[in-house]
Amino acid sequence: MTSCMVRPSSETSFSLRYRMRNPPGMTGSSWGQDGISVPSRRRWSAGERLKSQGVSRAESVLVMEDMRGPRRELGFWETLSIGVGSTIGGSIFVILGDAVRMAGPAVVLAFGLGALATLFMALNYSELATSLPVSGGGYIFTREAVGGLASFMTGWFLWLGNVLYAALNAMGLALVVAGFLHVEPIPLAEAILAFFCLLNVMGVREAGRAQLLLTVVLTSGLLGLSLAALPAFRSTNLSPLAPRGLRGVFSAAGLTFVAYWGFESIAAVGGEIRDPDKTIPRACVLSVLISGLIYVLVSLVSVGVLGWEALAHADMPLSHVGRRALGPVGEIIVLLLGATAMLTSLNTALLSAARIAYALAKTGLFPRPFAYLHPRSGSPRRAVMLSALVASLFTLSGIIYFLAEAASFGFLIGLLVVNLSVILLRRKRRYLARAFKTPIYPITPIVAVLACLSLATFMDPLVLAVGSAVAVVGAIGFLLSLITPRGQEAAVGGFSLASYLSTSFILYVLQGYLGFGPNPQMSTAVARGLLIMCVPQALASIMTAIPLGELYISTSRAMGAEREPGLLLPTRVAKAIKALELLMASLQVASLPLAVGAIYAIYRGLIFFPSPPGPALPVAVITCLSLAFSALASAMCAAILFGRRYEPG
Repeated sequence: MTSCMVRPSSETSFSLRYRMRNPPGMTGSSWGQDGISVPSRRRWSAGERLKSQGVSRAESVLVMEDMRGPRRELGFWETLSIGVGSTIGGSIFVILGDAVRMAGPAVVLAFGLGALATLFMALNYSELATSLPVSGGGYIFTREAVGGLASFMTGWFLWLGNVLYAALNAMGLALVVAGFLHVEPIPLAEAILAFFCLLNVMGVREAGRAQLLLTVVLTSGLLGLSLAALPAFRSTNLSPLAPRGLRGVFSAAGLTFVAYWGFESIAAVGGEIRDPDKTIPRACVLSVLISGLIYVLVSLVSVGVLGWEALAHADMPLSHVGRRALGPVGEIIVLLLGATAMLTSLNTALLSAARIAYALAKTGLFPRPFAYLHPRSGSPRRAVMLSALVASLFTLSGIIYFLAEAASFGFLIGLLVVNLSVILLRRKRRYLARAFKTPIYPITPIVAVLACLSLATFMDPLVLAVGSAVAVVGAIGFLLSLITPRGQEAAVGGFSLASYLSTSFILYVLQGYLGFGPNPQMSTAVARGLLIMCVPQALASIMTAIPLGELYISTSRAMGAEREPGLLLPTRVAKAIKALELLMASLQVASLPLAVGAIYAIYRGLIFFPSPPGPALPVAVITCLSLAFSALASAMCAAILFGRRYEPG
């Protein structure tokens, strides 16, 4: 990587700093080629790591740091509570039944395999997070190791994984509360997300203190429940151990991986942890060990008390365990513990997602406004609100199983590249200061990479299809960031037009097969309504790719016009063109709820395919993906049309 010089100033809030070991002959008061004195480097590393290494030249790595924040306000216990609280979250309460259905009594082994695979990853994360102790987590590590599209996709998947995990816990908590209040869970889940968005907007110190309290209550309660249920344990319920075979065990392990991701949250807030060299490795490893022990104990006791078949068909398996062990009071205790668990996970999921979005925005791969830090709290407020908004959209699906597997897929893909970064940075940045080194290198990162690959292959095909679509969206966004604004408009217009054509073709073919609720007679009306929705998108696509102002003025003037100050046009023409573009942009925004509603209706079974031209599931998946891309294209076109400016002549 080419070296550069950046001196901090009152106007510069973001800088690139070298974190390196001293080459021979450099004293503590000398200036390096990066323009930063060695004493300032000493803040990045400790003690013996700054001694002369006897090397021929200075090997270094660029590290991102915001000069104004985030502030380092998290101690060891707050950091450990973030790891444990985000790990032992709502997952054990909402996915235990699905995991038992896949693996039977061997769900205990599935949780054990998940803990073992995660431990290797936590060790790798500890090395990376102590070498690069800044907010952003896996995205920062892969950016330094590989850069380019691979690092962006890592940040993209980790951000979406955290957002999906927040949606999962909001929906799970809403289901628990809705069972008591007898209300609709989805609006309640949206309200819960709004509350935790507000909490994280206030700052990391407040979120960390709330996390510590909730984690202590949660771990104590789960251990107490397991001990109280031991008298009702029956060893005969553990046989047959694996009725679904090894494939069922590995499938369950892939599903349960989402229950172990807490160590990633520690790395994501690395820039806000005091004494990161010691705190991060201890917190990462302990969070996995504590969580794995509790998961294995809880799943073992649950199967032994109820039997795997009863657990597999229970909506809230642990509530039945609590009732069997302690009566009606036990069921209430479990529901309260479940609510506490989901609160801790939701809190840290939003915390981590916001820091990843902040890091992406800081490096220009997310819109720049999301890199804003509030001057008083040091919180990336806009990134928090963005993450909460996207989580609220996923919550509308209301499908717990899908949210859990989709979150697992996002984490697995992101962590795959992060674990490879350990090997790449060891080779590329040999003299990078490392307070902690992963043991038995390179076996540890290789095993972690293989674990990610093997667990991903056992996931639901629907989740793999949606994950592939998400990867395409991320790649499109990255490529758009590399071209000029005029090229971006043309590319977005072309993408939108292609989405319109594919969606229209699919809906036209399905006119005779699409059904709505219990009334198949509405199939034609539903399909035609969706087709009509696509017509404004075609016009908006053309207007996005070819600005009407450039068609009016001369071709030479249009090709050479600067985008930023705006095009010069006669006043009446400029107003008319702008009004037309605003109308088309408004129609695009109005079509978004229709597309999202159609996707939601397909997932909820309101729109169905009674006799599709092929298997029903692939047709539903293709239709949903087509509508999702169409909605994305509409949003991008609307943003461009709203933002386009014409300056009257």
